[in-house]
Amino acid sequence: MSFDLCVWRENHPITGAQALRTYWWLCGSERLGAADESEFTLAHDERVDAFHTELLDAHPPLEGLDTAEAEDSPWSMTPDHMPGSYVIMMMGFSDAPEIAPAVIDLAGRYDLVCYDPQAMRVHNPGEIVDTDGPRLEFCDGGIVNDPRPRDLPDLLGQITDRNWFAVLERRPGWFMQVGIGERAGGLPDGVFGLEYREGDEDRHFRVLLSDPEEVAHAFQGYAEGHDHWKSTLDWQQE
Repeated sequence: MSFDLCVWRENHPITGAQALRTYWWLCGSERLGAADESEFTLAHDERVDAFHTELLDAHPPLEGLDTAEAEDSPWSMTPDHMPGSYVIMMMGFSDAPEIAPAVIDLAGRYDLVCYDPQAMRVHNPGEIVDTDGPRLEFCDGGIVNDPRPRDLPDLLGQITDRNWFAVLERRPGWFMQVGIGERAGGLPDGVFGLEYREGDEDRHFRVLLSDPEEVAHAFQGYAEGHDHWKSTLDWQQE
């Protein structure tokens, strides 16, 4: 087995679920099933090739190395490169603590997405993240710029015990966030801690819920910009 990373270009940030499906598609995994190619949004970009060149300058391909050099290489196989499209890297687990952070950093410097299927975490580059408008962020690194209210139930359905937290931020200090389970303040399994804040610390409120539809409804109201959702739940000041 190997420790894998995959790098490609997106013009907008993506969620962890999108990144996983894209990774499976690029790998030709049978786990994807019959997928429509139109669902994948990776963009053809020469920065993928520049990333690949710099990567192999630091850690050359296995072909052409002598036995000792090959044994010292982090690669389990020479990185798979589709010009302008993607790079898939396979390395030994013992090399991953040193090499993986360097790969993630290098991808970010070329404004490329990097996906780690071991941690199921996506690294969206800052260049494609909208810092001026509302955005939904997950603890697995997934990001959606200016999410449409009607999409929020499906998006929030990605929250699990592993991907346990999401926040919809309008601007600094103004947000709605939700967490589930033990890591969200020691909550029981299946219980959501839903919070919102309106600037000042004394405008921070919380409620505990067990119905994901109530969570999604509150997020939808918040995204739509009205306050009707406030009266439907028993908010407590934090």
